[in-house]
Amino acid sequence: MSARDRELSTTADGEESQLTYQKITESPLRRWLMLDGHRLAIAGLLTAGLYAAVIALYVAGLFPVTDAGTVVTLYGSLVGGTLPFITIVLAINQLVLSQELGWTPDLRDRFDGMTEFQRDVEELTESGVSPASPAAFLNVIVTATVVRARRLPDALADDADPDKRAEVERFIETFESDGETVSNALEDAEFGTFEALSAVLGHHQGNYYHAARTFRDEWDDVFDETEPLEELIELLGFLAVARQTFKTLYVQHELAVLSRMLLYVGFPTLVGGGLLMLSYSQLVGAISSTWLLLAIAAGGVVLVFLPFMVLLSYALRIATIAARTADFGPFVPRASS
Repeated sequence: MSARDRELSTTADGEESQLTYQKITESPLRRWLMLDGHRLAIAGLLTAGLYAAVIALYVAGLFPVTDAGTVVTLYGSLVGGTLPFITIVLAINQLVLSQELGWTPDLRDRFDGMTEFQRDVEELTESGVSPASPAAFLNVIVTATVVRARRLPDALADDADPDKRAEVERFIETFESDGETVSNALEDAEFGTFEALSAVLGHHQGNYYHAARTFRDEWDDVFDETEPLEELIELLGFLAVARQTFKTLYVQHELAVLSRMLLYVGFPTLVGGGLLMLSYSQLVGAISSTWLLLAIAAGGVVLVFLPFMVLLSYALRIATIAARTADFGPFVPRASS
């Protein structure tokens, strides 16, 4: 066995081969916060946390709610910081529209490219007319990759090197397990791009593609037949393209939703913050209960921070998706994210 082969296979002391894909494990709570949770629910949790923090500051003596000048100055600073959100909304809209608008030749080329890709997938998977749902379309490809992986044991040579055979069998076992997990998630996904994209985040990365190419190009003596391996490599390429396509569609949709939500939240924030700035001095003189003043003052702070909370909740998911789909194609720049 060559030094290259020894590096890629399992070592004598049991060290895991780098060819074997390692699943990403994470806390369900963290995944819910970063990906699967409803963005407005996340914004609500962040807002509740801010409200509790303001009350904690008051208890600590750092938020003098009876000092109208200090509170009004705070509101003025926060409202002034909200104004740049108008620029953010315009920038987001410009980004989305730049991808959506186009002239007939460009739009036709884009459409022809998408339909040609569909036909290539349909031909290789023998699935007839492919589904229009992103989740179902991805499931067709994932299911086809699992089918090809299950054919690999029959393609192994009888006299194959035992270490290489064990490595290929370990690859097949991990691949099948991962593929079934993704397929089950895609079956339960509703029509829409995020459900489809969420199901394949952290699965079927370039690790598999690299391993399959290594088996084909450097371990050709292990296989009597390479057709299932060739088809698996091609399907993994299709899956990478499909995932990036649906990521693009989802991010465009998410940015449009974010832009609209910022407008919905930004207007009452500016109006409410301005009214509080004008009336808080009178409220301090008219309300004798310090705790009621605290509730009003903390509510005002939360109100002015609402656009930031909405932006943060959406930006967390978009950034997480971008990080987990950064390893496009045959390259694997990270171990996990």
